[in-house]
Amino acid sequence: MLKGIIFDMDGVLINSEPVHYRVWKQALAARGIELDHEIYKPCIGSTNGFLMDILHDNYGISRDDKELVETMEQIKKKVIAEEGFPIIKGVPQLLGRLKDSGYRLAIASSSPPAYIRQVVTSLGIDGYFELLVSGEQVKNPKPAPDVFLEAARQMKLDPEECLILEDSSNGCRAAKAAGMVCCAYFNPDSGKQDLSPADVVIEGYEEIDGAFLEKVYCHGRHLPALVCETKRLRIREMTEQDIPKMMEITSQGTPDTAEGMAKSLEEELEAFPSYRKYMYEMCDMGYWVLEEKESGMIVGRAGVEPKIWNHNSSVVELGYLIDEKHRGKGFAYEACRGILEEAKRRGAVYLYCRIRSANLASKKLARKLGFSKIDYRLEDDSEDMEVYRYTCSE
Repeated sequence: MLKGIIFDMDGVLINSEPVHYRVWKQALAARGIELDHEIYKPCIGSTNGFLMDILHDNYGISRDDKELVETMEQIKKKVIAEEGFPIIKGVPQLLGRLKDSGYRLAIASSSPPAYIRQVVTSLGIDGYFELLVSGEQVKNPKPAPDVFLEAARQMKLDPEECLILEDSSNGCRAAKAAGMVCCAYFNPDSGKQDLSPADVVIEGYEEIDGAFLEKVYCHGRHLPALVCETKRLRIREMTEQDIPKMMEITSQGTPDTAEGMAKSLEEELEAFPSYRKYMYEMCDMGYWVLEEKESGMIVGRAGVEPKIWNHNSSVVELGYLIDEKHRGKGFAYEACRGILEEAKRRGAVYLYCRIRSANLASKKLARKLGFSKIDYRLEDDSEDMEVYRYTCSE
């Protein structure tokens, strides 16, 4: 279960990486050294000590050159006094949404402790965080996991209960080394960072909330994410344990339903990890479990899947099937209505479904949901298969 969200600071909360490079460049220019950004770039997301190692290896500067660090600090202090801290758009609102969702928040930054406190205090966001941890307070800097593990330890959380928000290659590597799920923020001002170790990459905070990060966490842990809820139903992703029940429900399909080839339980279990990765974690679609809230019983399955029709048309197709013991109770309409509303929230334009002509109950349901029959047929479909379309936008 996700309990704690740990933020890097530079490049995630404030757009400071260009400032850091600028002040180090000025400090070195006073020594007659032109700091190449390609040489500087590997230290992004790590500590000053890590950078001093880089400067030693490339320019022969002593790793213990305190005078250089003091010069840099003086320049940075002047720049901050004149320009302030450049907070990234949407940060205060994001922190508020996450706090309201009940998550515990912390900062684990490579910056010095005093600088971290100065940033959060001056920006008025210090009240969102229960602790601030600096990379200078642990033995090994990022990409080692020490600073994230220390933050989790102080929060009394297991690494498995935490999610990291990072913007650098070093930070993403540190998060994964710590055994934590990682959400990477692509900050173009942080240089060309390799964010591939992250579980997901985002480009802004406007639409990020607790539900989104909960889904990222679940997918990173291969846990069933919640899709949406209705009055009576919890619609969630499947697990391996659900597959026998899903197969039982599928076997109840009548000749009027549009089901594919049946597989054995062994085949379904073997294929499920690939299905989960592609459908749930990459496409954010798939067939989902319909779980009755009151009883916890599985009453059916429904969902949407991406399909290629007639070799050239990319569509999203809706399908459902209710357990025969739970039919006639309105679960099909309730589930499909909830899925349609969720599709709208996700920005879908059209949804499609295929219904056999003799399946009067599904045709009635489609019309009740707002689907309209269209003049289209798939090449491999029989003559009695009808196609319906739903327009998500008003």
